[in-house]
Amino acid sequence: MGYLHTIAVDDKLWLGQIDGQWADHDLNIETTEFATGIELSRALAGGSLDVAIMGGVTSNFPAQGRGQVIMLNSIENATARLYAAPGSGIESAADLKGKTPGHDGGHDGRHLPAPRVTEAGIDRKQVDVVNAKMPDAVQAFVGGSADAIALWVPFDLRVQEGLEGATEIDDAGNYPDAAVGDGWIANNEWYAENEDTVRTLIDAWLDINDDFRADPEGSLEKVHAEAYEGAATLEDLTYRVGFQTDYSNEEWLAAYEDGTVLDVVGTAEQAYVELGGVPTYVEPSEFFDTSLFIEQAKAHLE
Repeated sequence: MGYLHTIAVDDKLWLGQIDGQWADHDLNIETTEFATGIELSRALAGGSLDVAIMGGVTSNFPAQGRGQVIMLNSIENATARLYAAPGSGIESAADLKGKTPGHDGGHDGRHLPAPRVTEAGIDRKQVDVVNAKMPDAVQAFVGGSADAIALWVPFDLRVQEGLEGATEIDDAGNYPDAAVGDGWIANNEWYAENEDTVRTLIDAWLDINDDFRADPEGSLEKVHAEAYEGAATLEDLTYRVGFQTDYSNEEWLAAYEDGTVLDVVGTAEQAYVELGGVPTYVEPSEFFDTSLFIEQAKAHLE
């Protein structure tokens, strides 16, 4: 299993390893960390991974036929944020015309500026967007090489620490349609041959989610101690969690049954289409069979 090391993506993975729910379901999970969703998706499509847990690209590569979504892990509502450099003259998205903003070229940080620029009546060709991995984009912004930056938490804390006078001018929380689903994605061939294991993954995840929701603070402390102690402070993790939605199993079941999860995936996919990252829009139901989660969740809640 490959994963991105961000709490909205891998929290259940680690709690299940710590408390043993994966093992309780006879699942022996071998983990490999990846730096970006693009690299992770390529490894998944290439067959070196059976399953991957990723962020915004949950709505990207599966829509292009490279993976099947098993389930969502969380929904990021306000993690994407837009900052302007001091002296840039940027006070809103409308002021981005002729400016140079930076962002990660393949992650959900790009979803925030695109709709805002469109709403402001600016053609994206009038904005000189610079793509870089997020740590590099932040360093460039702090160093004065970009007028603005589209980022996600907790990189806003790094900006605040490194560039006095940097101003947050927008965030995804102002736009309900900008929510991003973090998901568990299976390799196509593996998925087709391992439905029983897919269902077992869901069953174990439901157990883990029960425990996480019963004690969010204690669970986060466990995950930090086991997997994040050298990568982020507990305060950083707590800050990040404040910008995402984590449902109880009953709430997740309702979100699957009423189509909310497909809407979240589809909205993010549409942003990729508009940005040229996905050639054509594909209905999420074609790469995300929600019936498996619905069936397992109903049995779990009986």
